[in-house]
Formats: sequence, C-alpha cells, structure tokens
Amino acid sequence: MVSRKKNQPKKKVGTGKGIFIAVVLFISFGFGLTIGAGAYIISDTPNVSAYGDWQSTETTRIYNADGELIHRLFRENREYVTLNQIPEKLQQAVLAMEDSRFFKHSGIDYRGIARAIWVDIQEGGYAQGASTITMQLARNVYLTQEKFIYRKIQEMFLALQFERIYTKEEILEFYLNEIFWGHSAYGIQTAAHQYFGKDVWDLDLSEIAMLVGILQAPNRHSPYFNMDQAKFRQQVTLNRMLELDLVSPEEAEKAAEAPLELVGLGQTQDEFGPYFMRYVRDELLKMFGPQVVYGGGLRVYTTLDNRMQEQAEKTVKEMLEDETLPTIQRANLPGDPNQPQLAILSIDPKTGHIKAMVGGRGDDQWNRATQSRRQAGSAFKPIIYSAAVKEGLSPGSVVLDYPTVEYSGHTVTSTDDQPTPWPRNFNDVYRGWVTLREAMNHSINVAAVKTLSEIGVSNALRMAQDLGIKNLVPEDRNLGLALGGLTRGITPLEMAQAFGVFANRGIRTEPVAILKVEDNRGNVLYEANPTREIAISEGASYIITDMLQSVIKDGTGWRAELGRPTAGKTGTTNDYTDAWFVGYTPDLVTAVWVGEDSPRPMKYFPQTDSSGNVVINPRTNEPNYGVTLSSWIAAELWGRYMRAAVEPMPVTNFPPRPRNVIEVSIDPFTGKLPGSYAPREVTELFIRGTEPEERESFHQPIERVDVDVETGLLATPDCPQENVQTRRYQMDTSIRVDDNGLPIHRFDPSTGVPLSDEEGNYIFEKKPTQSCFVHGSTRPAEEAPSEDDDDTIDRLWDRLWDRSDD
Repeated sequence: MVSRKKNQPKKKVGTGKGIFIAVVLFISFGFGLTIGAGAYIISDTPNVSAYGDWQSTETTRIYNADGELIHRLFRENREYVTLNQIPEKLQQAVLAMEDSRFFKHSGIDYRGIARAIWVDIQEGGYAQGASTITMQLARNVYLTQEKFIYRKIQEMFLALQFERIYTKEEILEFYLNEIFWGHSAYGIQTAAHQYFGKDVWDLDLSEIAMLVGILQAPNRHSPYFNMDQAKFRQQVTLNRMLELDLVSPEEAEKAAEAPLELVGLGQTQDEFGPYFMRYVRDELLKMFGPQVVYGGGLRVYTTLDNRMQEQAEKTVKEMLEDETLPTIQRANLPGDPNQPQLAILSIDPKTGHIKAMVGGRGDDQWNRATQSRRQAGSAFKPIIYSAAVKEGLSPGSVVLDYPTVEYSGHTVTSTDDQPTPWPRNFNDVYRGWVTLREAMNHSINVAAVKTLSEIGVSNALRMAQDLGIKNLVPEDRNLGLALGGLTRGITPLEMAQAFGVFANRGIRTEPVAILKVEDNRGNVLYEANPTREIAISEGASYIITDMLQSVIKDGTGWRAELGRPTAGKTGTTNDYTDAWFVGYTPDLVTAVWVGEDSPRPMKYFPQTDSSGNVVINPRTNEPNYGVTLSSWIAAELWGRYMRAAVEPMPVTNFPPRPRNVIEVSIDPFTGKLPGSYAPREVTELFIRGTEPEERESFHQPIERVDVDVETGLLATPDCPQENVQTRRYQMDTSIRVDDNGLPIHRFDPSTGVPLSDEEGNYIFEKKPTQSCFVHGSTRPAEEAPSEDDDDTIDRLWDRLWDRSDD
C-alpha cells in the first residue's frame, strides 16, 4: 500500500470545466445577441411583396384636348416603361457599369463584398460599396442613402426578398424605372425626355452611354452642368462595354465621337397654362387624394385648347407691353403686386368644355377666373332681361328712362332733406321712353331697375340660379340686383356658364375641365358626364341673343365686333372697381374681367398743371385722371383675344328663330301697334302670345307753332328772329312733342324727376296761348293765360324787374 506524502497539495478538479462553461456561455450569448439583433433588424425591414403591384411612385401626366402632354404632377417625376421597351444595349450598359454578375448572384454578390472589404482595408475607411442592382433597388425604394451597418443588413435582407419573389427581368425593370437620373428625372423614360427629348426606345448608343455614365452621380456629372465630365463618364461606359464584348471598337468609337444634342432645361411644358393646371390639380385632389395624384401615374385628359390658351396669354402680354393695360405696383397684397389684375375664361357652350383659362397677369396661386367673386355691374343685366322675357315682356316693351325717387329702399337723402334720385344713368344721360332693346344697348340703369321692379326680384333670382349663378343669399333680394349688386359676388366662370345658356338654345351645361382619368394601366377611373338642364326656353334664349347682338352692333360693345355673329354685354361697377365683357359666338363663350385684387377705382395717373398741382374737375370735384378703366378695357381685351381665337374656325350663325318667336312691327315709343300718326315703326321679336294687339293713340296730329324761346310765349313779328323757334304740339291736347312725336315732360328742377299730378299722371309742356308782349306788343285782354303762360309771365316780370334795378 502506497501512502501519500504529508505536505503534497490537493488537485483542483473543477477549473478546466469552468473555463469551458464560460466559453460556451459567451458564444451562446453572442450568438443569441446576433440572432436577436438580426431578428430586430429584419422585423424593422419593410415587406417587398406588394412592390410589383404599384411599381414605385409614378408621375401623373396631363394632356390637352388633342392628347398632347402639357403638364406633370409628381413627388418623383417618373413615367413607367416595361423592360421590352428599353433597348437591349441600355440594359447591357447598366449591368456592365453597375452589376456585371447580376444574373449570377441571388441578390448579394459575395465576391463583390470581398473585393469591397479589401479595398476598404487598403484605403483605411469606407471607400467602395458592394451593392448589387437588387440591393440598390431595395435602398432606393425603402431605405436611406446613409452608409450604416444597420441599413446595410436591411438592404441585404430586402435584396434576398426581392430575388425570392421576383424574376431577374422584373427586378431589372423595377430598377430602371426607379433610379434617380438627375435634376427632376426618375426612371429611364423620364431621363430620356429630360436630356434628349425622346422616348427611351429611340436612344442611340452615344446617348445610352452618357445616361448610364452619369448614373453614379447624376447631378454632378450632368451634361447641363459639366459637359466634359459627362463625356468622360460616357467614355468610361463605352470602355467597360468594350471590355465585356458588348460593343465593337467601331461602335464605341462612333458613339464617343457623336455630338450630344440636348433639349435644354429652359421653360418646360409644366409652366404652360399655370392657372388651368392648378384648377385641374385641385379637381383631381378632390377626386383621388394627394397620394394617387402625385404618385399614382394617372393619365388625365383635359379640355384645354393649346392654341386658344396661347392666344389668351399672348393677348394679355401684348396689352401690357403696349400699355393699353397699365401696371401699378401695390404693396401689402397676398398675391401678385402688379395691378390691375384680370381673368379670361373660354367655354364651348354646347359641351361645357373649358378651352382657355387665364387667372391673372402672372402665375400666382390666386385664380381670378374661378376664385374671385366680384360685382358684375351691368354685365348682369341680360339675366334680368331674360327673366323679363320669361315673365311676358319683350325687347319691344317700353319703360320711361328718367330719374325717379319712387324706390324708397334705395333713396338717398341729401343734406337739404331732399330725396336723391336712384338709380342714375352714366353721365346722367336720360332718354325718355325706350324699349328694352335700347335699354340693353345703352346699358341704361333706370330701365333695368324699373324692369326688375315690374317683374319682381324673386323671379330674377330664380333665373340667376337656373343659369348657374351660385352663392346667392337673402340679402340679394333687392332692386340693386338689376345693376349686378350681389352680396357675395360672381366669378368669371359663373358668368361664362350663364351666357353659355343663351348661346346653347337655353340649355345650361356644367363647365368641365377633365374629360377622362385613367390609371397607369389604362383602366378608366373617371369619365366626364356634365349635367345638362333646360334653364330657359329656346325662344327666350333666341331673343336675349338677338338683343345682345344689338349691343355689339349699336351699343356699348362695339369694341368686341368680330366680323361674324357675335353677342355680348359690357359691365362696369360703381366707382370703376370692376370691368367686364362677357360675350359669345355660336361656338365659344368668353368672360373677361379686369380689376384690382383689393377693390379700388381703376383711375390712374392724375393730371397736373404746369406748377405740378393736380387738376381738379369742377363738375365732379375730383382729379382729372389720365387713364380710367371701365368696361371698354374688358371689351378691348375680349375683342383682341377672340378675333384671334375664332379666326381659324368656320363662320357659323346662331340657331334659327324658333317657331314660337314672331316678328311684329310696333311703335318703339309705346310698344304698341303703330297708329296713323306714329313717326316711325320698328320690327321686334315676341314670344307668340305676348305680342301687342292694341294700336297706339299716343301720337296725334301735330301743328307747328313759332315760339319766342326767350319769353316762352307765342312769337310775334316784333320778336328778334334769333329768338324764334318752331315747335311741335299735338293739335287736340296742345302738348308739346319732340321730333319723334313724344310728349315732352316737365321736370323738378332740383332732382330732374318728371313732375306728376296728384293722380300720378305725368305733366307735360303745353303750347303757350299768349303772344309775346315783351318785344313791342301787349297781351290781348280776351285771351285767358294757360298754366304754362302763368309760369312764363311770372319769370318775365321777375326779369323785367331785375332790369329796372340796373
């Protein structure tokens, strides 16, 4: 038996085992941490399975009425093309420069990673990437461009997912449509148009090599910024393709020497018709929302006529350049500081298609053609008269055009407590008895208000609504409506729609700017079907159109003459704050508005005397202005534009007269059938059943009598010949008449209002019965003086008394 020595140490059996356990635990922890981190990163990585359903964000493209591209809406300017539309040489060039082993790896090129790591070690930092085309696609679609390990792991995982779900050809197609190519171009098709103005399938090898060459850093290598660098990158691409036997030396040399014909980065299609484009954009946003509009690749077909739009913009530019339309800078305005502003809007009255739209003299965000609600002034009168025709009146109906104080709701009291007549005509010109046609021709305010009073404001408001006027409120229920006084105003778009009813046989068609919307696969998402409703009868629309043709031929709208059938109406508001002309041919209706964004009188450039003092007009007690804008400026703008707009269009006539509209000869001063002594007669239009049947007796046999105009008495041989005037009087009534046989009213000298007796009958001038006694004769005692004689004699004695004082 062997015995243990006394001082020998004991053996430590557990030490090795502990180290082993520790190592195992450390490895397990590290592995678990790695697995956990990887799982976290993967869980934070997007799912790529739905990518092929929407194929990246794609540009929405807007086309005009002829199917030509005129505008784009995008977050990223992109037009998707399929792989078979992309030239094989371009595919080969991209693979040669970006991922030559694309068809050999499964999304991650391990050989490329090893090469990149070796280069990074040699450079002492991150110098070269190893991203495959699949990894680049993942990064561009879902990740950022930051070079972090976290992002790189996500990128690799996404690449594997792409490769698992999609074919190599699909991935290459996605990539070529996704990648950024400089400036605003995303995808190869947009890049082809941006640099060379052509489709991708029309690119030649020289252009392909340049586009692929700049792909690494497109803005830095852009030929628009650095042609030398772009040519260098083009040569690098050609050399790489030559190295891989993708091109022959001859092809490479020819491509390198070919000149690059760039289209330039000047004005683009996106700047054409800015107000119309924003109007269409806003309509699209209402229908589809921003995500689809800016990224869904919609194809939007609109009503815009490029030629008319260009002509509208050209006309505005010309009138600004020749200073027919002045320019004043206004401070503290939210939009364009240049004033006065304007709007032009053209519509096809039959279809409602908006053909041209100018919303201002610049390109600011405020569209005055559709958003500005302004007072319509006299341009509203056709709506009043259309209601009158509906209520049984006609262009031959008559109204007395003289000042009146009978409309108490609008009477203004002056400082001496005397009622001031309302309304007043322009320049205080009054014409006596006039037909509604004459009232429209000369835009007579008194006649419009009296007509509205006769037919009732409610009927006129109902007509305005039927014609498409919106935003009418209870406060509009007053006689000021006859002069275009609307609480909330009216837009040029509404005015064009309303006048379009007259041009379209009484049918109102809702204005439309968008004809059709398709998605990026050609599926129709929306197709216009504008509402069409009968607003007024065909007979009424025919009559109003005939009256509005007279406005241009014989009235205030002469500047709008086109040399073809044309109808329209001028409009100016109080104090010259708004100017309008709304008119139409059988095929086109156009509304023009001119005014300042912050309403103020359009009176410019006060005149001064030699001392520099502003010249004051003694009649108005206001400065004399060099330029005052009223409806004439709107009519001038309308005429210049429309003459060019309709020039290539065939001349057509308005629709023929309906069977229920008849012509009848009438006396224009009474609106009745002419009597035996009527001085003249006119032919007027009537809806059958509203024509006059009574023959007028207003005109009577007349006699001519010599009157001393100084004394107002019958002239004698002793009266100075220069004082003698031959006047006309009705033989039976002794009422004085004018050259048209119309009785001459007596007026209140302070207001200009015709006098009437206690029963409301008008008082007329009468024939004097006394002979003049001032110039050598005495008054025969047996003659009884008339009322007129009493007034005349009283004035004579006053004057003689004044002379005696001298």
